[in-house]
Amino acid sequence: MRTITDQNLSAVVIGAGSQGRVHGLGHLAAPGVTLAGLADVDMVTAEALAAELDVAHVRRDFRQLLSELRPDVVSVCTPPAHHLDVVRAAIAAGARAVHCEKPIALSYGDALAMTTEAADAGVVLTFNLQRRFDPVQIQAREWIAEGEIGDVVTVEGYCPNLFDWGTHILDLLLFHRLDTAPEWVFGQIDVSVDRYVYGVFTETASLTQVGWADGVRAVVSTGREPHTSVLNLENDLGLIVQGTRGRADIRGARTLLRRFGKDDLVRESTFDTDPRHWDRGVDPAITTATATAIRDLVEALRTGRRPALHADHALRGAELIFATYESSRSRRRVPLPLDRMDNALTSGRAEGFWSPSGELRSTY
Repeated sequence: MRTITDQNLSAVVIGAGSQGRVHGLGHLAAPGVTLAGLADVDMVTAEALAAELDVAHVRRDFRQLLSELRPDVVSVCTPPAHHLDVVRAAIAAGARAVHCEKPIALSYGDALAMTTEAADAGVVLTFNLQRRFDPVQIQAREWIAEGEIGDVVTVEGYCPNLFDWGTHILDLLLFHRLDTAPEWVFGQIDVSVDRYVYGVFTETASLTQVGWADGVRAVVSTGREPHTSVLNLENDLGLIVQGTRGRADIRGARTLLRRFGKDDLVRESTFDTDPRHWDRGVDPAITTATATAIRDLVEALRTGRRPALHADHALRGAELIFATYESSRSRRRVPLPLDRMDNALTSGRAEGFWSPSGELRSTY
């Protein structure tokens, strides 16, 4: 990776929605970075954000913006169907780094192509799995690594859907396992409804089992009521890590360690958890962690070190999602690395493998 020491870096944001604004604020807060441009097909939204953030260049066509400005850093905040095209265009325009929103892509092949092409071009690619910078998650990881709950035995994960919210829960599952690569995935999905989350077709409910060489197993459960219990407090992006000497209950606002024969350990979030107080409805923990992720990427670009949110992390999490879909389609345990490049959920739906009835569109 090339290092950049003294020069000021230019940045642009592609996609001016809610997360585009979060990325824009992150670039404005990064030392030595100038937010030079925005692009969005909705020019009203783009121009409003440009006025708020004092950005000079606004375009409807992201390719035109990239060609004209040739920025050093590109934030990709479009829907995932467009991620590969935007990343490719950023690479072609000479970008040195790309920070992309999750989920990574609509198929494992696209996810793999994105990471491979960026690496081949010497472009630093990161994905905004910003919860890795959350102090609650960092503290939990440190306690687990220090053996506060003994040896890890099993992990349970819960969230409303696998593709979008599950991107975070699977990444945190890997994060708390110190990013050890799993060996296999065994999964089952229910597709009883044509369900769309942020416009992307996803499963109605799912179960994912992940296995590692050391014998540790994880199970992730997704779905909305009645598929998951409303009494389950971990249903909002929660993990339970079971150890030989205790248990870690990890959620967005708190980590609680129950230690056998010792006092509990607790780390509470320092952020306001009341949505009524949030700026534009965005959790301040997300805004702060995204700014930290962008600053970390810029520092990595300047020094040549590996960024904390390197694309390899997102690719491994995406592999678990698409392996779950493939396991359900092929009715087998899927060894990793995954060798199927499609999205077995959408492919199977098109082939009549599932016959959903009705439609549900939501953000979770």
